[in-house]
Amino acid sequence: MECPKCQFENPQDVKFCVQCGNRLETICAKCGSSNSLTFNFCGECGYDLSKSAEPKPLEADEHKTQISESPSKDTIPAPIPAGGERKHVTVLFSDLSGYTAMSEKLDPEEVKEITSRIFGDISKIIGKYDGFIEKYAGDAVLAIFGVPRSHEDDPIRAVKATREIHEVVDAMSPEIEKRIGQHVSMHTGINTGLVVTGEVDLDRGTHGVAGDTINLASRLSNLAKPGDILVNVDTFRQIEGHFICEYLETTMVKGKSEPVQVYKALSQREKPVTIRRLSGVRAELVGRKVELAELSEAVENLRSGKGRIFSIYGDAGSGKSRLVEEFKATLDHEEIQWIEGHAYPYAQNIPYFPMIDLLNQVFKIEEGDSSEMVRDKLESGIKQLIGNYEDMVPYIGGLYSLTYQQLEEVSPEFWKTRLQEAIRAILIALAKRAPTVFFLEDLHWADPSFVELLRRTCLEMRQPAVVLCVYRPTFSLFTSNQLSSLSKFYHEIRLQDLSLSDAQTMLESLLKTESIPSELKRLVQSKAEGNPFYLEELINSLIESDTLIQVQGSWELKRPIIESDISSSLHGLISSRLDRLEKETKRIL
Repeated sequence: MECPKCQFENPQDVKFCVQCGNRLETICAKCGSSNSLTFNFCGECGYDLSKSAEPKPLEADEHKTQISESPSKDTIPAPIPAGGERKHVTVLFSDLSGYTAMSEKLDPEEVKEITSRIFGDISKIIGKYDGFIEKYAGDAVLAIFGVPRSHEDDPIRAVKATREIHEVVDAMSPEIEKRIGQHVSMHTGINTGLVVTGEVDLDRGTHGVAGDTINLASRLSNLAKPGDILVNVDTFRQIEGHFICEYLETTMVKGKSEPVQVYKALSQREKPVTIRRLSGVRAELVGRKVELAELSEAVENLRSGKGRIFSIYGDAGSGKSRLVEEFKATLDHEEIQWIEGHAYPYAQNIPYFPMIDLLNQVFKIEEGDSSEMVRDKLESGIKQLIGNYEDMVPYIGGLYSLTYQQLEEVSPEFWKTRLQEAIRAILIALAKRAPTVFFLEDLHWADPSFVELLRRTCLEMRQPAVVLCVYRPTFSLFTSNQLSSLSKFYHEIRLQDLSLSDAQTMLESLLKTESIPSELKRLVQSKAEGNPFYLEELINSLIESDTLIQVQGSWELKRPIIESDISSSLHGLISSRLDRLEKETKRIL
């Protein structure tokens, strides 16, 4: 694929030019999907891509403006610029430790060469997670996740991008240390909150984002020690299922009248917790007894050799993950084998990612394992599971970018066919080992290659197992023709919003009382509308903002509800859906 910027001929399927770093894709102006430069029309919505435009890539020495001081509380907010909007975003502010020593001991051209390499890699990493570099400020970078397009996992994307940025700079550090006698590293602050966006300037590559959210990210970066990733409480609540975090302290920072809760992101969890909230009040499972009974019955039938495939689908926040969590808790894991794979929004462009996630669990492959460790775990694991493994390993290894001589002359179609055979053999062997539940979550974010693999495996696998496929209604697991051949083994569970009575029961379960203020009941009915996640987040947000307080065992609303009382995770979830609308429709809404 030829780069339009430098005309270098790149390998197929790369997203950035390996010569100059230019993005090799077209973003659809209508739906925001990524498309190859060779496409004339969007593969997602059919929009004419000749009408799409993207910001020009920033050079590492451009836009080194300083972050302004936080406005006083008495400042009258400026009107939103034409074309701008209020958005909840995640801001990443990352600073380079060791820059002063470089400037003192190296020639300016050498300094520029090093920082250009660092910022070039940072630009690629931010782009990989669909973030936007707003500006460079001296030896720091300011990036926004949620502009121009929101994702409900923007805080997670920001932390994953930061971890990769730190790793890249740490890898460069020994070479630089030989020249300046000092280690170099990044220290980063991440903050989630409200900003106002201005007009998009495609020539300068900026969005004119303004707000105190940016200033706090900068302050957190200043507090961070080399190698640290510090986050605010809103960010923490949205990443705690994916990253292990340490509460540091409540700290006064410049420009803030109240102390700020600060957390340090330490490491990625070995297995992310996909329920949305780990802290705060939590209700018991309400209104899902029938569905839970259906799943339990399937496991009982599995003991007698009868398998079943379930589609569990419903809108965001309808309780799909919670239903599966409660079902899993009822199982005897000494007897029932539970194997799961997940799709994530940030991994939509990684072929077969949910299968890789599942195989990681099966073969105990961990983040940070070297290529040789991965190779050894695959070979020993498949040998132990199946026995005759030599013909199978290269095709599974291809998922992990491992090289095998047998694959050098193999066509992509042949590789795909053999991969499907290998996956089916592994899953059958697992199901023979013990009664098995395969759980595949958030398939609406799965890549097409995996979806095709899943469909064929479900249609052709004969060993009894329970397969739970969880997704939103925007996705369809099987075609009507495929369903006809699966009729005896397939069942759909559609999760609807809770009824008024069930929503009332959930509210009572959250607050551990039947005495609920009438104003709060009306608020829940009008705002949450029976969506379990919305209801739970709404109540937790009101408690965390001290709007809903407990006085002598009873709950009271201390003051009227304002926008800042609403959880940023709700804003992110809703904004990500709004940003998929056409521009005029979104503006009217």
